[in-house]
Amino acid sequence: MTDKDKMDGFLEDLFAEAQTDADAQVSDDFMARMLAEAEAYQPAALEPVATPQRSLSRALFDTLGGWQGASGLVAATMASVWVGFAGAESLSIDGLQAVLSGDFEFYLLDVGTEFSFELEEG
Repeated sequence: MTDKDKMDGFLEDLFAEAQTDADAQVSDDFMARMLAEAEAYQPAALEPVATPQRSLSRALFDTLGGWQGASGLVAATMASVWVGFAGAESLSIDGLQAVLSGDFEFYLLDVGTEFSFELEEG
């Protein structure tokens, strides 16, 4: 038997003895006084306060963190759109100089329905 099993058995014996011992039982008078004192320390119930209804857009705006969070989200979105249109090659120093000098051309590619990725082993 492990020490934990011995301790559990010992505690079970103590609890069983306390339940059957008449001296260990709490009197009804003591229990009533204890409950009355505990209720005196309970905070009073607050009246529910009516909160104004927020619109869905306002709730979304608050969820994003107000104008700071929304402006950061807009900035990140616009940066990703610019990278998507300009392409990753424009992020190099030469590509950035080409964009700033105006020697940059944009091409629209129609991939169609036959576009797919092919993986080869080797």
